[in-house]
Amino acid sequence: MKQFNRFLNEKFKIPEKDLDDLLMKTFSIVNDDVKNRLKNEKEIKQGNMHLELLSLLKKEWSDRKVDPEFVFRVTDNIFKMHKNEELS
Repeated sequence: MKQFNRFLNEKFKIPEKDLDDLLMKTFSIVNDDVKNRLKNEKEIKQGNMHLELLSLLKKEWSDRKVDPEFVFRVTDNIFKMHKNEELS
């Protein structure tokens, strides 16, 4: 995730391919988190809402209806909530 933070800090334009990859990887991480790691019903519901949000965001991003910075910020926040501590 550090490579994506570099884009915001240096005010570079975020490449679309990188945003696509970030969306797909975050979706995969959250999906795996909901299926395998989360035990509490409240956390599972929150994870499912994050999956739904990521799906809607991906659709809007594919249609180019949202700003790349918005996509990055939302995806980054969801990623931070679900990242595994072993990966950090």
